[in-house]
Amino acid sequence: MRKLDALGGRGFRLLGVIFFLLLARASYAQQREDIDPIDPGRPDQTNGTSVVQKHFVQLEGGLRYQDGRSSRTYNYPTLTVRYGLLDRVELRLGTGFEASIPSSSRQGQRGLGAPEVGTRVQLWDEKGILPQAAFTATATLPVGKKELRPTNPEARLRLGFSNSLTDALSLTYTYGYGWVQNDTEQKYAVKLAARLSKQFSIYGEAFGTTEARSRPDNEVDAGLLWLVRPNLQLDVAGGIGISRAAPSFFLTTGASIRLPY
Repeated sequence: MRKLDALGGRGFRLLGVIFFLLLARASYAQQREDIDPIDPGRPDQTNGTSVVQKHFVQLEGGLRYQDGRSSRTYNYPTLTVRYGLLDRVELRLGTGFEASIPSSSRQGQRGLGAPEVGTRVQLWDEKGILPQAAFTATATLPVGKKELRPTNPEARLRLGFSNSLTDALSLTYTYGYGWVQNDTEQKYAVKLAARLSKQFSIYGEAFGTTEARSRPDNEVDAGLLWLVRPNLQLDVAGGIGISRAAPSFFLTTGASIRLPY
């Protein structure tokens, strides 16, 4: 456990140093009047419908702790890199260090988690009651520590929609289907977000996963977002499980930053 704490501390410091070093360079992007404020996919599970603007790079990283029914999971840190390839197309790469420890033991599996690669395509913009829509396809690769990676590649598809209910209130909802560990899974997520001011927003969310031969995993969470600059956002969130197969609770915090290409 001491080793885990040390690794977690180093991961947190490394994440802080990376974002601090990039902050000065990122300030250049906010001078561009044609660039919208950053719209990260974290920390919620809905992941939004936006794509990173062409030739920009967006880094989304954080720390996460989850208390499951039979194990505790630490992610320290996670990192997703998103690159705007075209006006409506982005490429994605995600990975992170992970530790999974059984509740009855101090020994567990620790190491680099399996990387996830993918793309998102924005299908159309919001117009009246027609929501903004995006299609996301990802694949988790059998790379990394043996105990933390899938035996075969895992593919997931997700269709997302977003409606602006008012100038300060939005509704985002997604449905996903995947092929994992010789099984299939379905995912849903619904998020209601409210902008409190130019810098602060909150959201509430319900989400879940159902596999063909497993009990459903249903959870709810809420989070606070701080838009420090148009290209830098900090976040904190927490959630609880509402079904027997779901974890007891989880906590996460992180930062997202966008860089000019």
